[in-house]
Amino acid sequence: MSTVHGRGRLTDEDRDRIDEAAAKGMKAGAIAREIKRHPATVSWYMYSAGLKAPGPSPEKPCSYERNGRVVHRYTHDEDVFIQALRIQNYPLARIAEITSKRFGTARTAHTIECRLIMLAAREDAA
Repeated sequence: MSTVHGRGRLTDEDRDRIDEAAAKGMKAGAIAREIKRHPATVSWYMYSAGLKAPGPSPEKPCSYERNGRVVHRYTHDEDVFIQALRIQNYPLARIAEITSKRFGTARTAHTIECRLIMLAAREDAA
């Protein structure tokens, strides 16, 4: 039996419920089940709202397969590098281009933007 998840953007009510549940210490997966949303949707909202911080980046590259595609995790060195470029006001597309060349992993402006949001959430939690 599969779980039915709400579709579309989170509503104001969804965000309020996530905020309240996170304040009580609930994890993203439990919140997602409670409000009938996909766990990734809840996790992303929690990252972008500063309610949750990603764990530390691995020191060495780590890849895994998700939905038939290989995912390359950001390393600590990449995180430091993209943050430094952003502080220097490089546009996201240029950061992606430079980072891809330097570390040998294809990055897009979108994935760079998402990673910077996650890193900002980590800093807020510290």
